[in-house]
Amino acid sequence: MIEYVFGLAVRVLLTDEKGKILIIKRSTSSKTNPGKWELPGGKVDSGESFDQALRREVYEETNLKIKLDHVVGVCEQNLPLIRAIHIVMSGEIIEGYLNLSSEHEGYAWVFFEDLHDYELADWLNDFVINRNKAYNNYDEENKNTASTNKNSTKEALKPWLNPIKDSVDKMLGKK
Repeated sequence: MIEYVFGLAVRVLLTDEKGKILIIKRSTSSKTNPGKWELPGGKVDSGESFDQALRREVYEETNLKIKLDHVVGVCEQNLPLIRAIHIVMSGEIIEGYLNLSSEHEGYAWVFFEDLHDYELADWLNDFVINRNKAYNNYDEENKNTASTNKNSTKEALKPWLNPIKDSVDKMLGKK
């Protein structure tokens, strides 16, 4: 079994006024994912917080200054000897005009559901597939009756609520 070194990468979902997402195409001479489409972002440098890294990477790649909102997901990318963990955040552009660095050779604004039309970096493809599965599972669960949903919610919360109940019972002298 291969022992991986874990690395941290940060990415951002930037949307325009129509709800389209900015994706950028890696240069064909890139070491990783040459010619593939990805979200803006990159590696976190030593001593850098992940939000600082994301702002820096986006500015270096696109000339855009951004504001970050919240985490929307996490995915993995297996490289030789390195397993990169990508934290994907949502954000918005606060300043600048899109101007790509030499690391990238194209950009597009696309709807999330149209991302499959592009040759995506493997980690982004996995992220899109997993998000679609999660949405489909959510839709299926919501088709059930209200009582079924109550029971499934209750069952899902049991592992979290039982220890809390036990702790409260101990504090109140019931155990």
